[in-house]
Amino acid sequence: MLRVKICGITNLEDALLASLEGADALGFIFSPKSPRCISKQAAQKIIKHLDPFLTKVGVFLDEDKDKVRELASCLQLDVLQFHGKESSSYCYSFKPEFKVIKVFFPQDMPYERKISRYNVDAYMFDVLYDDKTRGKKTLSLQALEEIGDLIEKGKRVIISGGLNADNVDQIKKIKPYAVDVASGIEKLVGKKDKDLLRKFIKRIKI
Repeated sequence: MLRVKICGITNLEDALLASLEGADALGFIFSPKSPRCISKQAAQKIIKHLDPFLTKVGVFLDEDKDKVRELASCLQLDVLQFHGKESSSYCYSFKPEFKVIKVFFPQDMPYERKISRYNVDAYMFDVLYDDKTRGKKTLSLQALEEIGDLIEKGKRVIISGGLNADNVDQIKKIKPYAVDVASGIEKLVGKKDKDLLRKFIKRIKI
């Protein structure tokens, strides 16, 4: 079954609602460049109330290795997601203690050549934040075609980038491992909308 990661969690109410509605994973962003950045202390207060079977993902951007490891260990994160220019050796250094996701962008196309350098647990495909602010929020048809080929070859793929309940059916057709959503279920940055969250997860799980 297609899995759902709700990213950019900033408060306990959203975390508990996502869990109740059937989310498989929650993402906590620790990059100060993100408007959904959360502190270690705030994340800790949320995580201690979570369902033990819910996957906790820490999202990092070109962060110092030691800082990532300290934060991940302190918060007992399950998965580390690297959203910057992290090298294959950087990502691999956190295995097998943690599962690792590496994020790739349209600028990395053709994808297969780029991802072949990385020995990670899953490959996420997203749109750069700067491009999103300029209105280019979703992956192109060309990118989705390449990603579909990777899925057919057995790669564990997560798709992100401007997803919402109205456009996710297109993504479901290529059968990724998971989808990742943040802004598409918000009306205010960093605060999830209950109805949009429920609608999104329902569309994924049916």
